[in-house]
Amino acid sequence: MKKLLLSLLLLVFSIHLAIAQDTTIVQTLDFNDITKRRGWYIFPEDTSYQKILMYYTLKCDPQTTQDGYNCGEWDYTTYTNLYQHNNVGMPRYLVNGTYPDTIDYVTNPTYTYYEQNQYYIVYDATTSQTDYSVGSGSTPITHPFEATNNNGKSQYLWLASELTSSGLGAGTIDKLKLDFSALGSDLNYLTIKIKHTSLSALTETGYEKSGFTEVYNMNTTIGSVGLNTINLTTPFVWDGVSNLAIELCFSNSTGGTNHTLVGETTAFNSGVYSPQDDGTLEYVWGDYTEIPAAAFAAIDSFVTISFWQYGDTASLPKNTYMFEGKDVNGRRVLNSHLPWSNSNIYWDAGNSGTSSYDRINQVANTGDFEGQWNHWAFTKDVVTGEMNIYLNGSLFLNGTGKTRTMAGITDFRIGGLSGGSGKYDGSIHEFRVWDTALDSTTIQNWMYKDLNATHPNYTNLQAYYQFEDMNGQTLSDLSGNSNDGNLIGMPQWKYIKGCDLYRNMVVVAERPNIIFTQGVYTTHIDSVLVTDSVMNSPISIIQYGTSIDTNNSGVTLTEIDTTYGWEAGWVYTYDQYGNVTDSVFINYDNQYYNEYYSTTFQLQNYVTPYGIGLSLGSNGFRWVYDVTDYQRLFSDTVEISAGNQQELIDLKFVMIKGTPPRDVLKTEQVWLGDYQHADIANDVVMPAVDIDLDPAASSFRIKTRTSGHWFGGFQNCAEFCPKNHHVDVDGTMRFQWNNWKICADNPVIAQGGTWIYDRAGWCPGTFTDTYNWELTPYVAPGTTFSLNYGMQITAGGMEGNYRTSVQLVTYGSNNFVLDARIDDIISPTDWEYHNRINPICADPKIVIQNTGSTTLTSLIITYNVQGGTADTYNWTGNLAFMEKQEITLPISSQAFWTTSSSSDIFEVSVSSPNGGTDEYSDNNNAASTFEKPDVHSDGFYLEIKTNAAGWESSYTIKDDQGNIVMSRSGMSGNTTYNDTINLPDGCYVFDFLDSDDDGLSFFANNDGNGSLKFKWIPPATPWVKTFNTKFGSFIKYYFVIDNTVGIDTYNQLQNIEVFPNPSHDIFNLSITGYDDGVLNVGVYNITGEVIYSESINSVNGLLKTSFDLSDVPDGIYFIRVFGDGAYTVKKIIKN
Repeated sequence: MKKLLLSLLLLVFSIHLAIAQDTTIVQTLDFNDITKRRGWYIFPEDTSYQKILMYYTLKCDPQTTQDGYNCGEWDYTTYTNLYQHNNVGMPRYLVNGTYPDTIDYVTNPTYTYYEQNQYYIVYDATTSQTDYSVGSGSTPITHPFEATNNNGKSQYLWLASELTSSGLGAGTIDKLKLDFSALGSDLNYLTIKIKHTSLSALTETGYEKSGFTEVYNMNTTIGSVGLNTINLTTPFVWDGVSNLAIELCFSNSTGGTNHTLVGETTAFNSGVYSPQDDGTLEYVWGDYTEIPAAAFAAIDSFVTISFWQYGDTASLPKNTYMFEGKDVNGRRVLNSHLPWSNSNIYWDAGNSGTSSYDRINQVANTGDFEGQWNHWAFTKDVVTGEMNIYLNGSLFLNGTGKTRTMAGITDFRIGGLSGGSGKYDGSIHEFRVWDTALDSTTIQNWMYKDLNATHPNYTNLQAYYQFEDMNGQTLSDLSGNSNDGNLIGMPQWKYIKGCDLYRNMVVVAERPNIIFTQGVYTTHIDSVLVTDSVMNSPISIIQYGTSIDTNNSGVTLTEIDTTYGWEAGWVYTYDQYGNVTDSVFINYDNQYYNEYYSTTFQLQNYVTPYGIGLSLGSNGFRWVYDVTDYQRLFSDTVEISAGNQQELIDLKFVMIKGTPPRDVLKTEQVWLGDYQHADIANDVVMPAVDIDLDPAASSFRIKTRTSGHWFGGFQNCAEFCPKNHHVDVDGTMRFQWNNWKICADNPVIAQGGTWIYDRAGWCPGTFTDTYNWELTPYVAPGTTFSLNYGMQITAGGMEGNYRTSVQLVTYGSNNFVLDARIDDIISPTDWEYHNRINPICADPKIVIQNTGSTTLTSLIITYNVQGGTADTYNWTGNLAFMEKQEITLPISSQAFWTTSSSSDIFEVSVSSPNGGTDEYSDNNNAASTFEKPDVHSDGFYLEIKTNAAGWESSYTIKDDQGNIVMSRSGMSGNTTYNDTINLPDGCYVFDFLDSDDDGLSFFANNDGNGSLKFKWIPPATPWVKTFNTKFGSFIKYYFVIDNTVGIDTYNQLQNIEVFPNPSHDIFNLSITGYDDGVLNVGVYNITGEVIYSESINSVNGLLKTSFDLSDVPDGIYFIRVFGDGAYTVKKIIKN
């Protein structure tokens, strides 16, 4: 931090501030911060500032690390934010990725209840009934109903020949009878499914998995040993020729005892069953599992990560993080988005210690990642350069040339990222990590069963999570490497339901004895209401200590303790249609308060320029933004972020001490976020909120800043369509604006993209427009008012994203009754932001502001170039408090710019507001450094080469009185125009306009390219001035014609004569008074081509020569005579 007087500031930074005002500059980010974009900085305390300016400078540089361009390729949205940390030192509690104000919880589980009608058949009358028995063995079997497990599934095969031999014929199968020799626990959700099949035997994976008819689903109690009849709610119609597969499954809340059935052995594999429960973890927002870094210590050039997943159908596809591993610098090494919101599956692997990583991705069907169990395997082999993704054992995607290594993982998470910043919604099972790239055969052979030492790559296994713990906060590693995971959030343990079991299936050559019953009945269907309790997901409450470490971003959190429990509050009972039928309020046992909180204040929203081929100058390009409304936030240790590493950035705050027009008492961030058009218009987001106003305040302001993004759909919204936005106060629309910004006049021209297109509140290479709405007339201090932000409702679409900031600024009383200040010097200045209208030789332009409470109606403005004679302008107008106006200051003559000073500094001051005394003189003066415009002598011309749309182009040249002295319009396409400029001495401005705002060159149209040049006749250099043709809407170029330039040299060339002139052939040249030897003579046509040249010697101060132009076309030509750096030009006419 350093304090400087304005004179020093002026020399160092070319700023135009109040002369001699004490100024503090706080330097934050600078060009040496190659990747740093957030940090802590010290601001002064308890100081009054009349104005605070933010200097935001970007520079294109090869040191940038993002995309290989000196400036980032695309127009990226970046934010300049200030982070206010409150109650540092108080604990902070994290729950499911958020920090709620209050955390009410209980230590005992809570449950949600689901009511379901289970339907069963009722036999009103039996006309006939026949039993058909298949199987007469005496083998005891338990696998159909192994109720020691919570869930069970089995499937059995009966051949058509067996069914026919029993006497069973085609038609309905109405009942099944099974013989129980020992009874076990109740079978909840006992489900029976039947299917015609062509299978003649079953295998571990070769059994029927779909296409069944569900014939029975009831909570069932087997009441006695012996034959038990199961009445099928939906009789199955057998076709009389097909084999039958019958599946039995159940799901209990706890394990119990097995049932034993009487069965038979068969000559073929007639059964498969699941011998065990399978567990899973269900992840939602804020849940994830931390995996120790040791699990990845051996990962370098080879890796396989495989797992089963079941994505949530209600939320996918959206942006998810299935897993991610980072290095010590926080750079991605391994990652999978499964899926991203575009339904693509991404596999990122390897960064070789850099910020870039290898990637492959491909779109998937929704059924590949949601609504069912799918197996995914991700492999990489650095030696071959191959990255593969396998879906259910088959190759989904292959990538080659991927050679970045994967060493150095220090942080790995499953199911999301820390703090809820990235998430996965769904269940995960059987997560395996290997330090080798498995092939598809090995993946297929082992995806359906648990791992053991017989696996061909068992020694390469680094971590193995079966998800069978079913309680607690630890995810056990069964690889033998003890890399247990830690559950955060926390994800919920769940059993896979019986009918969904699919792994570790055991094949048997036995099945239950069964009786198929066919009959003729009179029936009806009845139901019983069953209520199922499902334990709510527990929560983990992580307690952190809070402190500030200026070496780290944000508040520093130190984990202290973790508490587990269940959220207190309402628990509900739902019917089968999702309607609430009952509720109970659970009072909390314990309560935590998050007293620490942080607020993000947006200082600005900046969109970077299109950077391909762009230069922002060797010192960068500077934007300036008034941040005085945030001055109460700039105190002591402050955290600030800006930019996004696409360019180098220098960010400083210029704090001008003094008295502001009114004191800022408080700044509040009302809304900040990304919002959809439809949600804004329909009050889903940013609805009316009540705000209490400070009774000690005197005035208030609403600041709105909105940039629209995305395009396509209706009207190419939101980026490329203008829409009306509004702010309502107490239900009445008080402020409305069309959120639209003209871009083709951007001072950052020739960007490498579509920078000229107008946009919704922003342009590439600009700040987003900020609107300051004076709220004071509509509210009163000490009251409560309602604030609402809205948008117009359109008939179609309402697509698009609006990045919006709404802030409330509270002020004290006005400090001055009568005061005016200079807000900006538009010209003359060498500040690059005003480069499109500078340098000048005509009337200066400034911006004044009324900073007194009385309406400003008159003002005396005095201005001069340092060391020169001052001019005075008596302004009259009508400016309310804080209103601004641009003013043109007339100069008395061109002598205004001629001074005895060697410094080019423009000075301006204001006085006598409304004819009275200005109450605060410290803001009355301003100054700017500037460059003088080009000075030309007579003898040059304007060359215009139009593009294919020549009619879009036109120009005028005006003198300093605004008179048009030259002009052209209505030009043809692809045509060259040469207009000779032969004007009296004076100041002129050349205005070249393009009516389509796309300049003479633009890559995204069909107009082709043109050119625009001022050229000498003949050229001392190839041309005087070449204009950038990628200028968008206009070029404004001031220049001076002064044929007395170099008069001390020219006085040696006395009595230069060309005769006859005009002539049809011979021209004679005579020069007297030149005693320095050789002169060079050249004759040029209007395009600068040399027609004739020679060198002649002076004899007694006299030079004579002649030349014949009879062989050249009639027209205008120029003779140029020069020697020892002096020259003169004469126009001749050949006819």
